Amino acid sequence: MSGSEADLRRGLAVLDQYREQLESLAQQQEIVRVSLEEHLRAKETLLRYQQAGKGAEVLVPVGANAFLVAEVKDAAKAFVGVGSDLVLFDDIPKQIERLDVRVKSISEAMAAIGQRLAELQERAENQSASVQSLYDRLQGTADAGGRP
Repeated sequence: MSGSEADLRRGLAVLDQYREQLESLAQQQEIVRVSLEEHLRAKETLLRYQQAGKGAEVLVPVGANAFLVAEVKDAAKAFVGVGSDLVLFDDIPKQIERLDVRVKSISEAMAAIGQRLAELQERAENQSASVQSLYDRLQGTADAGGRP
């Protein structure tokens, strides 16, 4: 195996690594996107619940597009998990503030992943062009009877 063939194999291996990293980042981005949507839905639900007012009948989402009919007992407070199975019962505006902090953090993570994806995509494209160029040179050498 010539040095150029070894370079081609190494180049292809690097290209495969970039592809795997891109797939992994795309999966992470999808998980973060779902989390962001969930937080935004929670915020919207809290706002609507508060606006409905005490005694109103509301549909409460329980996941998977399923809802329960409930009567608003306390339109001013809500329970929100803060981690490690800890739930706070507090005023809805304060709970919305907590959710806003999380939404900001998740949005920043989403932006960072997007930036990393763009950088990695550019590297992969450059690597692909390099591998293609090396392959073309090797083909030209082979077509010329092995002469460089």
